[in-house]
Amino acid sequence: MDKLTPKKNAICRYLRAKNSFGMMEGGEDPWYGIEDPNATFWCVRTSGPTGPDNNVCSMHSCLPGRKCYKSPDHADNF
Repeated sequence: MDKLTPKKNAICRYLRAKNSFGMMEGGEDPWYGIEDPNATFWCVRTSGPTGPDNNVCSMHSCLPGRKCYKSPDHADNF
């Protein structure tokens, strides 16, 4: 795996994306094909393109180490 491509199980549970083919979540490979340059990302917690920390959402920034990051298996009520 390319070191610039995040592991699918490391991306924040609140990140969502959409590209010209529709929603890119769920299934065995939820982030497969999200490299589409027309993809848009948003945070479920803020309902916008930035996270609670006011930084931009993307599959390359919503990873462990970010202040607002939550792992895919983390359970909370926001």
